[in-house]
Amino acid sequence: MAHPKSAAGYRLGIVNPLTLVGNEIKSILRERAFPYAKLALLDAAGEAEGSLTEVDEQPAVVAPIAQEGLDDLDVVFFCGPAAANQQWIARQAEDDFIAIDLSQPTLSEDGKLAIAGVNLEDIGPGDELLVSPHPIVIPIALILRQIATLSPIESCTATVVQPASEFDQRGIEELAKQTVSVLNIESMPKEIFDRQLAFNLYPAAEHNEEMIVSQVRALTDPRAELALLVTQGTVFHGHTFSLFVKTREPLERDRIVDALQANPAIVMQEGDQQFGTIDAAGKDEVLVAEVRSDASIRGGFWVWAVCDNLRRSSALNAVLIAEKALFGAGATN
Repeated sequence: MAHPKSAAGYRLGIVNPLTLVGNEIKSILRERAFPYAKLALLDAAGEAEGSLTEVDEQPAVVAPIAQEGLDDLDVVFFCGPAAANQQWIARQAEDDFIAIDLSQPTLSEDGKLAIAGVNLEDIGPGDELLVSPHPIVIPIALILRQIATLSPIESCTATVVQPASEFDQRGIEELAKQTVSVLNIESMPKEIFDRQLAFNLYPAAEHNEEMIVSQVRALTDPRAELALLVTQGTVFHGHTFSLFVKTREPLERDRIVDALQANPAIVMQEGDQQFGTIDAAGKDEVLVAEVRSDASIRGGFWVWAVCDNLRRSSALNAVLIAEKALFGAGATN
């Protein structure tokens, strides 16, 4: 267990706390009764300085990170744009705090990738710059890790539909406005999305698929071939995954299902239960709605899954990383 700097207890910081992920971290810390003595809300992007919010149902003001500093904190969660966070993450060693980087795309090249349910057991003393991977990476890595316990994976082709919330609150608001505009036959805003997103689906613009693939490979078997296409969909929250997986040895569907269910971070659809993208909202797990063998390709099968991009794939993973880094044990899924 890491000792807090203060006799009063652990002091945490959330950088850019009014982002959707920052707000979700606050909620999860409260839900899990995380034992902290102080939670500092810090602005690095120049957008939330002086904003009034709340911590534990008490009023709280977002302070500029340059004014407050980081040297008295034990753990700092970095949310929001990577460029604004980079200089402060670089102070991790000097100011002696554990940095958990959720910036996208992360610039923390020296950080250690960590996913609850995949490799949290590898976090040990000295691991103080930890990276929660891109939200797309986490469900794919969880699924592939479980399948690989049965047979080596030769290849995976993934198509992902990403939600408007990947562009934070501004993306959600623009999609809502576009939807109303289409229904009312009015001109629509296109500040966040370069075209009509409402009632539409198209390849995501300027998405760093190479970085996402490299993170998945680093967390699974780097020998497996992995192809990824990210599309932009008309959904507010939650990623949708269509994975075609080919293993070295053909696997029966029941064995694949059993392997997936063995990880508490994954829930399989059963009986009359129905999983769609909307069902993932607010859930702590990756929801798998379909596992289907492909009759035409030996060792090939499909997995269809959904996951809350703000919770399991971002905020919850970061909090579980913090628990492991500080306490060394406890829930890791």
